[in-house]
Amino acid sequence: MSHPTLPPDLDDLLVAPCMLNDPFPVYDRLRNEAPVAWSQRWNAWVVSRHGDVEASLRDKDNLSNENRQALLFDGLAPAEREELSRLRHYFAQKDVIGSDPPDHTRMRSLVQKAFTPRTVASLQPRIEKLAAELIDAAVAQGEFDFVADVAHPLPVILISELLGAPPADRPLFKRWSADILGFQGSGRTAFASAKVSQQSLTELFTYMNTLIEERRRAPRDDLISVLALAEDEGRTLSRDELLATCNTLLTAGHETTTNLIGNLVRALLIEPDAWQAVLSSPRLIPAAVEESLRLDAPKQRNFRRIKQAHTFADVALPADGMIFQLIGSANRDPAVFPDPDRFLLERPNVRDHLSLGAGIHFCLGAGLARTEASVVLARLMERAPRLRLAGRGFTWQERVQFRGPASLWVSAT
Repeated sequence: MSHPTLPPDLDDLLVAPCMLNDPFPVYDRLRNEAPVAWSQRWNAWVVSRHGDVEASLRDKDNLSNENRQALLFDGLAPAEREELSRLRHYFAQKDVIGSDPPDHTRMRSLVQKAFTPRTVASLQPRIEKLAAELIDAAVAQGEFDFVADVAHPLPVILISELLGAPPADRPLFKRWSADILGFQGSGRTAFASAKVSQQSLTELFTYMNTLIEERRRAPRDDLISVLALAEDEGRTLSRDELLATCNTLLTAGHETTTNLIGNLVRALLIEPDAWQAVLSSPRLIPAAVEESLRLDAPKQRNFRRIKQAHTFADVALPADGMIFQLIGSANRDPAVFPDPDRFLLERPNVRDHLSLGAGIHFCLGAGLARTEASVVLARLMERAPRLRLAGRGFTWQERVQFRGPASLWVSAT
């Protein structure tokens, strides 16, 4: 057994600006030089090859999702940790993602009712209407920021409607989600961003508590009613679990979908032949969605807590550490995906990508995200077949954990 540590120059790259715009050369080095190794910079074990990432995603015996976020606070000063007590309390709670069996099984069995194929199919008319409204208004401008006008608002509107929030409150959901993920997605824990996250999380929970009580008194046909009534039965979700799950549905329900939609359109526009191919043959839309998921994973990095000491890929992993699974690297592993840096519509094994996870934590909203992306692309090609990148181009989000355009300026003329 070995205890490999990343070479200092490679470790430094993990916190360098290049990881925001183009992390893929760093991923190449990790896969070739240190596929499973300790990072001093990230204070975690880093796994970068496809086979190892997939195996670690599926490992429910040695790795845990419970209380994994608590490890992010280890580097803060005691006074800072104390000031963030509410945030740390939240991250100690179990939700549909941050739990292990049997609690995970119990919570997932309830929440997945909102994401069955039948339920997703029933949402398609609403998705099509939203896409038409947003895209038609954006195209009428001639030149527009596709992220701000389409890719971001559509998933936010949909998830807020699923949770039962009125339209007037959508801006709140957008801000809360951005603040909370700003803490989680920065790569390192910064006290200032964690304080902002704590404030928004407190506001969200206050809001959701009110909504939960309203639904317990007068249920409606929405997800929050289902969850609230299940809690009322006293056997399914505690209040803390319910609130944590609401936050997960909000942040996971729109952030990665926004990134997927933005990445998809960007990839097609910088590969004009690909845009034309899909435009000529709409049957290729699902393939384009999958190849976009592979090429630019909306969530580049997952992390889990090492539940017990064990040997993984001939490396001794001690208990209670953190392991980062580099999904963005796994998806470009040439051992699995030949010519991995190219966008190829006819890639035969494209669904071997890991952007939606693997094992018991495979993304609950995978079908919904795929549907949203497909509907948006179909409507966009219908309304703006000559769409192209505008002069202002695009910028990337400044968050190492996620990958998607912060802005994507396009012209419909």
